Amino acid sequence: MGLHFGGLRKKVLKNFIIIIVLIVVIFEVFFAIFTTRYYYTSIRQTMLSQIRYIDTVYNASNMSNIDFNDRVRSILENQNSFQNTNVAINVIDRHGNLLIDQYGFNSNKTINYVDVKKALKNIYGSEMNTYIYEEDLTRENVMSASVPIRVNGITQGVIRFSVSLKYVNMEILKIMTYLFFMGLLVIVFSITLSLKFADSIIDPLHELKLFSNMLAKGNYNIKMNKGRISDDEIGDLANTFENMAQEIQKSEKLKDEFISSVSHELRTPLTSIKGWSETLELDNISKEELSMGLGIINDETERLIKLVEELLDFSRLSSNRMKLKVVEVNIENLVASVVNQLRAMAMNKNIRLSFEFLNQDMKLIYGDKDRLRQVLINLVQNSIKFTPDGGVISVKVDQTSNETSICVIDNGIGIDEKNIGNVSKKFFQEDFHKSGSGLGLAISEEIVKLHGGSLTINSKKNVGTQITITISNDSRKS
Repeated sequence: MGLHFGGLRKKVLKNFIIIIVLIVVIFEVFFAIFTTRYYYTSIRQTMLSQIRYIDTVYNASNMSNIDFNDRVRSILENQNSFQNTNVAINVIDRHGNLLIDQYGFNSNKTINYVDVKKALKNIYGSEMNTYIYEEDLTRENVMSASVPIRVNGITQGVIRFSVSLKYVNMEILKIMTYLFFMGLLVIVFSITLSLKFADSIIDPLHELKLFSNMLAKGNYNIKMNKGRISDDEIGDLANTFENMAQEIQKSEKLKDEFISSVSHELRTPLTSIKGWSETLELDNISKEELSMGLGIINDETERLIKLVEELLDFSRLSSNRMKLKVVEVNIENLVASVVNQLRAMAMNKNIRLSFEFLNQDMKLIYGDKDRLRQVLINLVQNSIKFTPDGGVISVKVDQTSNETSICVIDNGIGIDEKNIGNVSKKFFQEDFHKSGSGLGLAISEEIVKLHGGSLTINSKKNVGTQITITISNDSRKS
């Protein structure tokens, strides 16, 4: 796929870049704060250690007989111990006048720095601290700290230490410049990785898009390029698409077979009706032929009505428009009525059809009597259709306090094991040479579900089939 920055790729890159830049900026800000505090703290600790040393040594009780000038001279003589720290020493008298500056010169300049004022007022001790300010002349940032020199408890002057922060700030700026360029490299590197990451998402989606476009055009045999599909949620989605395509292909095949089957189912009775209608118009037709013709027309009409009703039921189920008319149902009378109704059909194939109630104390249930009759008729008719001459069909009914089960058992041709899961699907027919729309079992299963029950099929090829429906005794709660 060509490199472009539109659509999802743009969103992914935009979000990643925002996140990466924010992380880099936050890191650099915290690092800048840490670096600055580290350097400043080091200088501050050096200065505080010096003023504490002077306070401890030169304000000690054993120095009470030494005047201010001698103490200052001693401090300046020991200045060499501070030379490597870049700390400047100023001597200030008790009136705030600068006696000796950092270069060793005498000056009458008045010092008004905060640390000096506090030292002159004896405000130090636990509050002894450093101060940062900007020099008026050089515009440099300076850190300073002052310690008073007392003679007999009276402050005679101040020793002030100061350090220019110019070079420290330059060093910090240099570090931050390096860090800035490192941040840029990290961002560029991360964007490169983001492009790869975006491709890992977009390429499979692009493949899914091509696949879905082919599906929209009716090409259900297309296969995805597995090399562009990752083994993750997108891969699962791709597999779902392929499975969907296979299911659509199966549905299309079933639909075509259904249309072919329904066309045949419609053509055969219509041809018979048309043929016998023309025959009945003949003048020399006998009463026997008239009776037979009318019987055939009636049978074929019933066949057409049943087919149309199945199609209407299928339409209602597909749009969730089928509603139950729940009334009290005597399940014993219902089963006996259906079996007696279809016994003549079974006798025509020399099939023995019987029913049995396993519970001798059957209770009334609540359900849709007509729909339950429809289901039972469909199950028994299917058994008759697929049971050879001389076979046996048994309808067994049982009931518990909550459920009623009806089991239709035959020793017919059975169902191939691989087709058991499909026979209750819409339009499916294991043998398309047999008459029927392929909707009977599908509609029956949906009706049973509306009654809060289930339909199960057990079958073995050339041995027989057992279909059991289980429904709730009170469908008002379903």
